[in-house]
Amino acid sequence: MEGKTLKFFKIFIFLLGCLSFVNAQDISFTQFYAVPYQINPALTAAINGSYRVGLIYKDQWRNPLTNPFTTTAVGGEVKFDAKRQEKRVKDRFGIGLFFLNDRLNSTALTSSQISFSGSFQKVLNEKTNQFLGAGVQFSVHQRNVNYDQLDFGDEFNQLDGYNQQTAEVLPPNNLGFADLTVGLNYSISPSERNKFQAGFAAHHLLSPNASFFGKKENLNPAIDPNSDLLMRLVAHVSYDRQISEYLYVLPRLMYQQQGNDQEIRLGTNAKYFLPGFQNALFFGAWLSTINNIDGFSLNYVSPLVGIQLKSFIIGLSYDLNIRDLATNQRNFNALELSFRFNGDFYNDTGSCPEF
Repeated sequence: MEGKTLKFFKIFIFLLGCLSFVNAQDISFTQFYAVPYQINPALTAAINGSYRVGLIYKDQWRNPLTNPFTTTAVGGEVKFDAKRQEKRVKDRFGIGLFFLNDRLNSTALTSSQISFSGSFQKVLNEKTNQFLGAGVQFSVHQRNVNYDQLDFGDEFNQLDGYNQQTAEVLPPNNLGFADLTVGLNYSISPSERNKFQAGFAAHHLLSPNASFFGKKENLNPAIDPNSDLLMRLVAHVSYDRQISEYLYVLPRLMYQQQGNDQEIRLGTNAKYFLPGFQNALFFGAWLSTINNIDGFSLNYVSPLVGIQLKSFIIGLSYDLNIRDLATNQRNFNALELSFRFNGDFYNDTGSCPEF
């Protein structure tokens, strides 16, 4: 039999998960360029090749929790050049499909998402390979909680278990809603040694109601059945610089704001080509900061390593919690593993950053 303390801890974790949904805090990845359409639909099919598939897995808080948070995102995209243009550099169209699943295993609290993206990239200048891209993404979300894995105080039989009937009035455990995201992206590559990109996206334009109580009948007047998802604004900048024959530096910056909460992810990777220029090694470091109701603070420092084998890239990063190091929160770390594959590679310009 599980102890009473553990039972109430499970309830606390469940409520914490629900509150995070109510406050509309979206998933955030350190390797955000592994699934770029998750941050900006204008990056859909902004690739060096004709198609790309990617997967990223995130494992959070494994030390303090027996069953940690796990997040899996997978997607694919295809690029089409404008056929009727006779230019050296052509306008492009892109379509993409993206899946995301976020799970709190201790209470079987899950959030799933399927998104369809479309983009168009207009050539502004052939000599400097300038593109202006626009994208839109339509998403369908589903959230579910398994009440069979929850125990409430009035279920305790005062002896050895939680086998009584609860008097808690619970809402339906399934919730579904649709959402919309739009974005812009600008890229320029004035030389083979320099590439620059900057973009902006606005998520949750439909402000869907994400409350499990939204469709509950005979609702307690003390409960607010409305919890509209707050708009999430994302701005990102990347720069690729070749500093020697084999070595590139790849600084990246992403800023996110959702409601009163803000996050900055800043870092740089280095890419070192092995002889033959088909395989390469990646290594780098990232810093995450947050600004919320508790004020500004450093959040994570994240070392990263990766390897490129021709068109296949593997990335591994580890988020080390540096917030409130004097408390037990120092064990609230996260691991990310990503896989990407670029198909039908050819010498093109205006590509999406690899990391």
